[in-house]
Amino acid sequence: MPKISIIVSSEKLDKLFPAVTLATTAAVMGWESEIFFTFWGLLALKKDYEAKDVSSDYKVYEDGLRRAVNSGAMPSWLEILEQGKKTGRLKVYACSTTMSFLGVKAEDLLEYVDEIVGAASFLGKAKDSDINLFIS
Repeated sequence: MPKISIIVSSEKLDKLFPAVTLATTAAVMGWESEIFFTFWGLLALKKDYEAKDVSSDYKVYEDGLRRAVNSGAMPSWLEILEQGKKTGRLKVYACSTTMSFLGVKAEDLLEYVDEIVGAASFLGKAKDSDINLFIS
């Protein structure tokens, strides 16, 4: 079975959408799929965090993206992630080191997180992937 591994290091919507879309699409196609949220990307996994901004390079598109999501024309990044999780082939990992330096506890994380792992553990999982992506 093919496998994709994605590292997400940004909490910005223009980074989250592509990461979860690719991971979910792969899972729907029957691939093993995994996403490792680290550094600022980990913030998106916090229960009380609302990802709402885009990177400065794409500010001109921010209002259009918000309108599309708010009107239901497109699902939110979390709804896309949930679709992938329903396949049973998408795993979500939170970076333990990032959690430590940001003061995030396991109970602060969304229910979509499968496991809290360090970089070495994730790289051990990702080493046999057919596709590896870093989205920052």
